[in-house]
Amino acid sequence: MLDFGKRLKQIRKEHNLTQKQLADLIGATERSIQNYEAGDRKPTFDVILIILDKVDVDADYLLGRVDNHIVLKN
Repeated sequence: MLDFGKRLKQIRKEHNLTQKQLADLIGATERSIQNYEAGDRKPTFDVILIILDKVDVDADYLLGRVDNHIVLKN
């Protein structure tokens, strides 16, 4: 998960979401999103699953296992 914060930020921006909007979407705080993106904190497994479900992103990409991804718009 070395690139998790960077990739989360990229996915959030590709979905045209603010940190606050993403936080509301996944039931987290804006500060949590800021911490994830900055690399100060890692999300729990449950939070990762919620992110994957809400923004339709590939787990392997978000977790840094592959470098290519396709953004699925809602």
